[in-house]
Formats: sequence, structure tokens, C-alpha cells
Amino acid sequence: METYDALVIGSGHNGLAAAALLSDAGLRVAILERSDRIGGATVSERDRWPGYTISAASYVCSLLDPWLIERLDLRAHGYDAYRKDPASFTPLLDGRSLLLGADEGKNAEEIARFDPADIAGFAAFDREATALGSALFERFADMEPRFDRFDAQVRAALEGSVAALVERHVRTPVLQATLATDGLIGTYRGPFDAGTGYVLAHHYAGRAFGVQGAWGFVRGGMGAISQALLSAAQARGARAFTDANVTRFLLDGDRVVGAVTADGREFRAHAVLSNAHPVTTFRDLLGEEHLDDATKGALARWQSVGPALKLNLALGELPNFSARPGTTLQPHHRATIHVAPDLAFLQRAHDDARRTGESEEPMLECFMQTPTDPSLAPPGKHILSIFAQYFPADRPGGWDTARRDAAAAKIVAQLARYAPNIPNVIEARQLMVASDLEERFGLIGGHIFHGELLPGQIFERRFGVRSPIAGLYLCGSGTHPGGCVSGFPGRRAAQAVLADRVLA
Repeated sequence: METYDALVIGSGHNGLAAAALLSDAGLRVAILERSDRIGGATVSERDRWPGYTISAASYVCSLLDPWLIERLDLRAHGYDAYRKDPASFTPLLDGRSLLLGADEGKNAEEIARFDPADIAGFAAFDREATALGSALFERFADMEPRFDRFDAQVRAALEGSVAALVERHVRTPVLQATLATDGLIGTYRGPFDAGTGYVLAHHYAGRAFGVQGAWGFVRGGMGAISQALLSAAQARGARAFTDANVTRFLLDGDRVVGAVTADGREFRAHAVLSNAHPVTTFRDLLGEEHLDDATKGALARWQSVGPALKLNLALGELPNFSARPGTTLQPHHRATIHVAPDLAFLQRAHDDARRTGESEEPMLECFMQTPTDPSLAPPGKHILSIFAQYFPADRPGGWDTARRDAAAAKIVAQLARYAPNIPNVIEARQLMVASDLEERFGLIGGHIFHGELLPGQIFERRFGVRSPIAGLYLCGSGTHPGGCVSGFPGRRAAQAVLADRVLA
């Protein structure tokens, strides 16, 4: 039996952040990871395809807490992120396309080709979305989050639909759809559904590059974040154990005092922090018999049906888009590539999945980091990372091999309508449906946020970092402020542990 001041169950980025902060405060900390590698869903794979480094699950960065970066000096531990610019590229089947980035003049030229009136509308949208994101960021570290602290106008925008938000400012269909995707990623809702305004604002909340709402890449892949956090924690004395699959918590009366792994090892600690999904934490590791009625009810109501499929492709050359031809590197290859021509298309993709179990024409959000970080692939090769919706976890009949292959083929065929060379230059693929995300990363229902980021599951309505059981804390995305690679849940949990030690 080993004894520590704190145990962290799971080595996702939030667990690592908590471990590093607790170690920084002088606590003896152990990290227990069930798999053979550190990082959870924030991981870089170097052993799947020779010469490639794959950001298998999470793939872009924006919300990583600037305070955390500075406090733990993550740059000294290998963290190096850079802004993604251009920001978005949306090709159309009629040969037109929309490319948006940091250059206001170029944005105006792109938008004017569709509707000059939308130049001012786009600027107005950006101001509102940025202000909403900033308002959220200011509340992300709150130890007692309260949604009613926002004024009525902000709450209305957050509780409304992303379609209403974009339609208020712009009228070009492709521009509306491009902007609306940030309100849908990871969310099993359509653009006209209430609450998707919050999801959009959440994706505008990041300040990792000193620019509100900007997104970027991490040099070396997303696993570099986990490795930097691990290095920072270990430099402060934390110990990390892989292949340490926790099967249950140890209890002493009504207090959690440790954890037991599948191979029978016991670890004891004054505080146990779970980076796992709330369902895993409470039902599997603790047991519902130890929960109060309020927590049981919250678990029963918790929405955690993931709508996403992740497809990573190794390409022999860059996509050759009909709207912007060529396989030599061009600005649009560095951007987020959307297949989303209008809001009606996005709503159909959602509605089809609700009706039949998957989208007939899915919404696609694609990234290639290799044009800006060629170290991730062999010379001349590229990784196309595709986040596709909607392929929900609760598909009738599940996701057998035939359905998985058919979904991948559908996505490739859809991309080929815009970039005809893609099917012939695919050299390898990695496909993960919701059940794969659950099995590999512990994402119950395959939900990348540990549960929907919608009214009823945000701010004080997410699970608290202090559980109803003494000694047990939650440090994962099931707590405020929720998903994306931010570190805020880990920071808040560490602060709660330290505050409780002072009071004890």
C-alpha cells in the first residue's frame, strides 16, 4: 500500500493540471492512469503509422488557461502553440468558396464576393461573439459558478440558438453556416435549437494566444500539452503510474480514502481527485449506494450522448479543392475546412441522425496541421483530421464493422465532391466512433465534453468539484466550465483541495 496527500485518477489534461498545482503547493501526489500512455484524449500517437504523429482525439487549442501556462511555466516544459491562420475555409459545389482569417481587408474581399452588406454584419457578429466569449472566460475560474450573474441580454444570447445569433448579423448562407459550426461541435443539437448560442460562446472563450477567441495548433501535436503538464508535475515531485486501472475507491466510513487498481494495488490519500466522467466516478468507482438523492437524480438526467465521429487520414498529397485548385501549399490548406454550405444543411444533418441514426450528409470540420508543422508526417505527406457529425452513440443497432466502414466511406465520398483527389491519395486511416471514444478515453457516450454544454448542464448545473462524499473531488470536464482543452476544471479542483486542507 502506498500513501500520498492526493491521488489523481486519470491523466487527461485536467487531471495533470490538478496534479501539477497540488505538487506545486507541496503535496505528495500520485497520478493513476488506466492505459499505457499519459494524456487521455489530449494525446499524440507516434506508433500507429511510421513517420507520423497523430493528434488522435483533441486536435486544436484555444481555451488552455493562460494563468496555468504561466504558473506552471509550461513553455519551459515543451508547450509551444501557434495561431491558426487563416481561420476557416468553406468550399461550395458551385466552385465558389469562403476563406476567413485575421486580415480584415482580405475577409472583406471574400465576403463581398457574396454580399457586400455582410462585411459590416460579419464585424458585428464577431464583436458579439467575442464579447460573449470574453464574458464566459471571466467566469471560468469561479469556485462558485452562477449563470444568473450574467445580465439578461447575455443570458438570452447564450440560451438562444446559434442560428438566431448569426442570422441577426449576416445573410449569406455559406457565411451563416461557417459561423454556426462553432455552436454545434460536439453537441447533439441542430443550429436552430436553444442553447447552441452558449456552445458558440464557449468556443470563443479562449485566450491562449492573447487574442480572444483565436484557435491554433500545438507544435508536436496535442499530446505536447499533456507531456508539458506531466513534466511540470514530475518536476514538482508528482509520481505517475500507467497501466494502473482503478476499479473502485477505498472508503473509511463515509469518506473516500484511496483507490484500488485492477491488479490489487492500494493507494491511500487524504484527497482523491477523479478526472473520469461523472458517471464513471459515481456509479462505477464509488457506487450509487453512497450517493444522496440529488446526485442520483443529476446522474439520471445527465445528457451524454456524443454525436461525433473522428476520422484521421494519412494523405500522399494535399487535397485538391475544385474551388481553389492545386496540391501545392496554399493558405486554405492551413485553415479549418468546413463542409457546411448553409444552415438548412446543418439542420438536416442533425434531423437525419435523430430520425435514422446518422446524417445522410454530415457536417464536416477538417484540419491539417502538417502544412505548418511538417515534423508530424514524412516529407510530402499530410494528416487530414476530420470531425464529423452526426453519428451518435445511441444509433439503433450500434456501430458494427460494416456500419463503421460505411460511415467512413460516406465521409470520404462527401469530401471528394469538393476535393476529387482525396480518395486516391489516402494511405492510411484511423476511425473512432462514439463507442471507440468511450472505450479508449473513458468518454461515456462518446461525448467529448463529458456531457452536453447546454442550459441545464452549465455553470452551477454541472457537477461540483467537491463531491457529496468527503475526500472525493471531481477534476474533469463534467465540472464547470466543461469541455475543450482548458485546464480550468483541474485548476478549480486543486484549489478546492488546498482550501479544504487549510480548513481541516
